[in-house]
Order: sequence, then structure tokens, then C-alpha cells
Amino acid sequence: MIRASVIGLILVLGQALALTAQAKPQLLASIKPLALIAQEVAGDRAQVDALLPVTASPHDYPLKMSDHRRLRAADLVIWVGPELESFLARSLANIPAEKQLAAYVLTDLYWPEDQAGDGHHHANHQHLNGDPHLWLDPRNAGVIALALAQKLAQLDPAGAQTYQTNAAHFVSSVEQLDQQLNRQLAPVKTRGFAVYHEGYSHFVGRYGLHQVGYVTYTPERRAGAKHLKELQDVLKKEGKCLFVEPYYQTDSMNAMVQSLGLKLGMLDPIGGQQVSSYRELLENLGSSFLTCLADVAH
Repeated sequence: MIRASVIGLILVLGQALALTAQAKPQLLASIKPLALIAQEVAGDRAQVDALLPVTASPHDYPLKMSDHRRLRAADLVIWVGPELESFLARSLANIPAEKQLAAYVLTDLYWPEDQAGDGHHHANHQHLNGDPHLWLDPRNAGVIALALAQKLAQLDPAGAQTYQTNAAHFVSSVEQLDQQLNRQLAPVKTRGFAVYHEGYSHFVGRYGLHQVGYVTYTPERRAGAKHLKELQDVLKKEGKCLFVEPYYQTDSMNAMVQSLGLKLGMLDPIGGQQVSSYRELLENLGSSFLTCLADVAH
């Protein structure tokens, strides 16, 4: 009898724990950088997952049936918007708006100054056709975190204070990170470089770096011969480094680097498997710029 009672108690406790785990809000971020920000805000009160593997491009990803199920099961889907993850637009059109957070339309975002003539009005932060890689400016990560805290408070009112506190701590942390990156990158601001695809204007603009061109506008678009010739001419005059990205073929870039006498750097705007925090993602990016551009000076 005692043994049966113990077994029964264990089963009841197990069921209670399972219900507690299920009660946590389920957050699904489209890409890893958003998941990293969300994890900082959610802490232990919510389950945070990323939809795309780090090896996949957010520009063009074929959703699987299992991905559709994950989207429908999530209490909140966090994405940049159709400007980046166009493949998600149709699926999310069938999910209630209150179960979504699109970062691109947040009102307090910061936009690179060089986009001021591209439909941007910086006084009230309205924007059109801006670079959707928002998270590469630490200030925008803070804006996303604060908006997410509000959303989570609606999903889980009992955790509202926790989410707000976590978001405030995160904002303070990224402000320090922003100052740190500004100091570290100051010595290489005048050194010219090109990037593999045009997705770094938030980082480049924030820290006043001297980007002279890009290989392709998006990773999926093949660069034309005329564009590559123009890029080589610019790099020959003022280029110090050419940055490529993981998971993309770089043989032709290696040839360009060798012919022009440039340094070859690696940038990862998403963060590999080993990256475990937003700070680490941005610090790695800063280190990549600093290493490639600073080496030229020696």
C-alpha cells in the first residue's frame, strides 16, 4: 500500500511538473539573433527557440511542414518582417496579429544616416526600404527587448515585472557594449573594405566604418561582371579588406583578394552554433572588423 501510494505521488508530481512546463509561454524567433535577445528578456519564464538553423539564409528559406506546425504552436512569433524573412509572410498571415512581433515596424528604431535620402525621416524614425538587419545596431536590440517585454507581459501577466527588469538590464548591457565597440573600432574607421552582401549598414553606420562596396546585394543574387569590375576598381584604390560570410562559396572572392593584395576577413551576422549571447554575437563581429583592418596597418 505504501509503495503504491509513493508511485501514485510520483505520477501526480510528474504530471504537475509537465503542466508547469507547458504553462511557459512558447516563443519562436525566426532567426538566432532575435532568439538571443528574446532569451535575455524571457529568462526562465518562457521557452525560446529559433526557427531557422544558423546555416540557413533568412532571405530565402523553404519552410517544412514541421516549421508550419511550430509557427502555429507558438504563443508568440518574433521576426524582423517581410523585408527580411519574405518566406514567412504567407504563413504568418494566418496567425493572429497579437501572436506576432515584427521588429521592422517598431517606432523607436535607429537607422543609418546614409539611408536618410532613401525614404527615411530620422526625426520620427519613419522609414522605407531600410536595411532589415536591425539587430546589428545594439541600440535596436534594446528597442526590440523593450517591445518584447510588453508582449510577454500580456501573455504572462504574473511575469510582467520580471520581463521588464530583464529588458532594462539588457538595455543597460547593450549600451555598454555600444560604447565598447565604438572605442575598439575607432582606430580603423578610415580603412576601406567591402562586404560579401549589403547587410551591414546598421553596424557600419553606427561605428562610422568606411565600407566602399559589396559583392552582391543579397546572398542569393549572383553578382554581375560589370559590378564586380567596378568593385575591384574601388578596392584597388582604397580597399584594405574583403569580408566574406560562412556557408557561401568564396573561391572567386579568394581570387579577388589575391589579385588585389587585400586581407580576407569573415563576418557572421547570424552567429554560429557556439554563439550563446547577443553580446558575443556583436563582439565577434567587432573583432572580425578590427582584426582584418588592423592587420593591414602592421
